[in-house]
Amino acid sequence: MGSINLFLNSITMYRLMLYFLLVLVVYSSALCFLEILPYNGFDILISSIYLVTICWFSNKLLAKLFKVPINIESSLITGFILSLIFGPASFLSIWPTLTVGGISAMASKYLIAWKGRHIFNPAAFGAVASALILNQGASWWVGSEWMVLPILLGGFLILRKVKRFTMVFVFTLGFLLPVITTGVGKSEYLQDILAFLITSPILFFSLVMLIEPQTSPYKNLNQVLYGILVAVGFYMSASFGIFYLLEASLLVGNVFAFLVNRSFRKTLKLKEKKQESEDVVSFLFEPNFKFEAGQYLEWTLPHPKPDSRGVRRFFTISSSPTEGFLMITTRFAEKSSTFKSALKKLESGQEISVSNLEGDFTLPRDTEKKLVFIAGGIGITPFRSMIKYLIDRGEKRDIVLLYSVKTLEEIVFKYLFDEAKFVGVSAVYVSTDTMGFIDQSMIQKQIPDYKERYFYISGPQTMVDSFKQTLKAIGISSKQIRTDFFPGYA
Repeated sequence: MGSINLFLNSITMYRLMLYFLLVLVVYSSALCFLEILPYNGFDILISSIYLVTICWFSNKLLAKLFKVPINIESSLITGFILSLIFGPASFLSIWPTLTVGGISAMASKYLIAWKGRHIFNPAAFGAVASALILNQGASWWVGSEWMVLPILLGGFLILRKVKRFTMVFVFTLGFLLPVITTGVGKSEYLQDILAFLITSPILFFSLVMLIEPQTSPYKNLNQVLYGILVAVGFYMSASFGIFYLLEASLLVGNVFAFLVNRSFRKTLKLKEKKQESEDVVSFLFEPNFKFEAGQYLEWTLPHPKPDSRGVRRFFTISSSPTEGFLMITTRFAEKSSTFKSALKKLESGQEISVSNLEGDFTLPRDTEKKLVFIAGGIGITPFRSMIKYLIDRGEKRDIVLLYSVKTLEEIVFKYLFDEAKFVGVSAVYVSTDTMGFIDQSMIQKQIPDYKERYFYISGPQTMVDSFKQTLKAIGISSKQIRTDFFPGYA
């Protein structure tokens, strides 16, 4: 899993999805040429190229018309998804369907939006629009036993990246429930369920469309409800005789996600930059929305020739809601990504887009709970937000901060953590070069009442996973652990 994590840290979810869909298109075309799938491989390739072109051109035109930053990856992803659910048929017979589906998908992002954020999954909307306008919807031909293996392999990587395993499990279980309940007692019960699963489009639908971060909930409970709602919506659509079942049920779920997420897209203007240490810089922006200490945002910064990590990043807000600015803090490697390079070059007055305010890695409502904050490197940012919030409000909490860095010179915000003593925060700085890593014995020595506390862990994925195992080994239950992680950091 270490190698998989390294790969996932080196690529954005959107770029990963784009490569995944491209592989599916090429793979399915090859199966057609080998006469394994009963379609024409050229039809698939031509439809894919046409849909990607239609979506790209429509997206570029609409972005210019509405004066918003263009995101090329999203239009390409939508085009490939539509190519895998429309047809395959002769291009001359299907081009009107492809055209309406592609244009409608892109138009939905701009015409059906609130506070700069689109509500519906574009591909699902395009499929429904085509069905309503031309009476020709998605065929979902991608649901084939020959497509199962690549869909499962790519889908696993996507799910590990976006961490929506529970949502997919709940939806799949809800979708299969009628099959499960009606087959009880039959001799080929399990075989029937498996056959239904691999010959339906449900795997592609759940691993590609259901989990789209822009139109699905981010809180765990809401993700469970979302999965149930979409599954129930499928069977309700069937009872009303609606033939575009999956697309329609997903659109209903998108409305629910929109309501619970309170999504928005805004443009922030840079006020100033602060050098926190040799390789850590803070960026201060003019605030114009409310958030909770510890939450994060998706940041979009279009720039020329983006690398495999694309033009989007998730950064925790390192400032407190009580401050007069919104701040992110990040570390710059010797050879940074193209996104980081573009971010570092931002000057006062220049703008960046933000969306997807998310995260439940926030302070517990119960102020009597004893807490331990464990931070690795740049993972200190959510704790800076929380502790500054407590200082400004004069709110006392019993918190031990274990802050691990390679050398003590890498510590950032030390002045703030030292000041936080009067609100009950006790900071312990750990240099791995001179003191070693935080381990069981260090936790037991520094925090005698550790079994009574709730642990918040923030840092690189490998560090977070390691600490979860360490804490479980000394008797800390999973209910006492909350985690945040920073992809892309060693």
